[in-house]
Amino acid sequence: MTARAGPPTPSPLILVAIHDETFRRALQSVLVAGGFRVVTAEDAESTVSQVHREVPDGVLLDATIAQPPRFAFCRTLRADPVFSPAIPIILTSVDRLLHAERLEALRAGAWEVHSEPLDAEELLLRLGAYVQAKLAMDRVTAGSLVDRTSGLYNAAGLARRSEELAAFSSRHGLPLSCVVFRDAQHDGDDNEVAGAFKQEGRISDAIGRVGPDEFAVFAPATDEAAVARLVERLGQKVVARAGLARPLQAGVSSAPPGSRPDPRELLARARGALDAR
Repeated sequence: MTARAGPPTPSPLILVAIHDETFRRALQSVLVAGGFRVVTAEDAESTVSQVHREVPDGVLLDATIAQPPRFAFCRTLRADPVFSPAIPIILTSVDRLLHAERLEALRAGAWEVHSEPLDAEELLLRLGAYVQAKLAMDRVTAGSLVDRTSGLYNAAGLARRSEELAAFSSRHGLPLSCVVFRDAQHDGDDNEVAGAFKQEGRISDAIGRVGPDEFAVFAPATDEAAVARLVERLGQKVVARAGLARPLQAGVSSAPPGSRPDPRELLARARGALDAR
């Protein structure tokens, strides 16, 4: 019997965040011809939106986006909880940067700085090498921090990711909330529920399995009012997608803006609220 081949692996996705439309289209053509998938953005707002929607494997970033100060937007991307440290950022600049400016760009989180005119062949080779390293890191990380059955974070993965979200929230003065959902009529096989959480959860949230019948969600930039809406929306969508005839129970805890949230405490408080129902 011939083994059935799995689905084809999609090509790496590159975000081209360039203000000038002509240059943006030219880079898009070069990358597509080089075997990459491409999404584009022209300013800071659309760049952040594409990062959150698509989670690219690499970014070509216009050095002049969202200035001043110079390279501040590169730092903003690096600090975003959705943006993996393994994603390469290659800055492009119309002007040739001074040595001190190049060092500043690297400190801001860029992997390389290229001035126009760009060498298309060199760009493709360098970007390809960086992206393959990023994808290899993704596979290693997924193997150690993600539950293979559900695709959600395992205990170790959720602990690490929630610490990252807590640090980000504290640094930027944002709220952080935690929800623990429980399938009260768990029958020993909640893979359908786990898959529903994977499909319906927001990219910005960290979702993991924390017990045989429990799923935790850490939601950054989400206060008490917003997390109540999240519980209603996500709970209903998971129930519908998993085909459950029963609602999920939920317990919630939140850390206000300006605090130093402890993810373990948030998880314990959310679980305690659930147990008190």
